[in-house]
Amino acid sequence: MKEFTQKVAGKAQQGLDAATSFLSDLPVIGDYQDKERRREADRRLRESIALALEASRKRIVEIERLLLNKGKLTDLPYVDVAANRLQTLIDRIRTAPSGYAGFFDMETIREPELEKLHQFDQGVAAAAPEIDARIDAMEQAIRAGEDYSQSLVDLINELDDLGERLDHRKEAIRAMTADAAALISEQSSLETDHEASSHHNP
Repeated sequence: MKEFTQKVAGKAQQGLDAATSFLSDLPVIGDYQDKERRREADRRLRESIALALEASRKRIVEIERLLLNKGKLTDLPYVDVAANRLQTLIDRIRTAPSGYAGFFDMETIREPELEKLHQFDQGVAAAAPEIDARIDAMEQAIRAGEDYSQSLVDLINELDDLGERLDHRKEAIRAMTADAAALISEQSSLETDHEASSHHNP
């Protein structure tokens, strides 16, 4: 029992170390401010999170094998819900949604908007270690022969929460792009009015 507890504590510390390293590797505000680095920063964020979630999905597959070995065949469909939902999130993260083109083409982004985007990035990236923690709890309960249903519910809720965080990030980028387009249109209109006024008042 002591050895099992030490193993669990060791895995928890490894997870904490991995989470700290993962979050420190996020794109910084300057990456988004620079138009030339913006697309690469977004790609790097997406790929990092997708790779972390793929590792989590493989762990769920291992849990399914563990349940199979324990003869818990009726439990597999419930765990498979989490595996499928995780795969959907991975596919979604890897593909930039429509409406991002304008974001990549913007010449400048205002500081408050950059700060807000960075906060969304942190929220999305923080989900990866949180999901792993839920999987840890689930695996520990199964290996100990305990009820893991609440751990599974917590995992699925965490996946749904990540989906919502992605929605918020997407809407923030679309709003940012729309605001920039409106500002450009307004500036263009003012320039046109100024030119027209100059022609009428030589």
